[in-house]
Amino acid sequence: MKLIPYNQSFQSNIENYYLKDLSYTALPKEILEDLPETFLPVLCFDKEKLVCFFILDSGKDKFKYTNDTDSLLLRSFSTDYFQTKKGFATSALKKLPTFTKRTFPTVNSIYLGVNIKNEVAIHLYKKVGFKDTKRTFNGPKGIQKVFILII
Repeated sequence: MKLIPYNQSFQSNIENYYLKDLSYTALPKEILEDLPETFLPVLCFDKEKLVCFFILDSGKDKFKYTNDTDSLLLRSFSTDYFQTKKGFATSALKKLPTFTKRTFPTVNSIYLGVNIKNEVAIHLYKKVGFKDTKRTFNGPKGIQKVFILII
């Protein structure tokens, strides 16, 4: 599995990415339509197949989660519907610390908010080393639990 920053050459992969449930995230092609400068979209490939997608956000939104200026916000993590239950999300998130340190050398932690109803995601994040900060906030799709990964 490889984590690769998005560029236009991957647009056809993005167009074919499918999510059955949009309760907690949006399709990558929609996220990429109006991308803030602080967003780094990351594609996760298994061989030539796009299997996961996420954003690393270095902007001000992270301060909803932390006061740590040397942190990033993980956003919009998803797995293509046809690639679920194959271990790709776990593999991608396990590669996240190395990828992040290479891309953002001064970053020491990654935060995320996960909907309290999204038990599958909560289990995944805990499995790969994210810790529950015991803090919550009201996000656009409901109450979010705040998690941190020290890298």
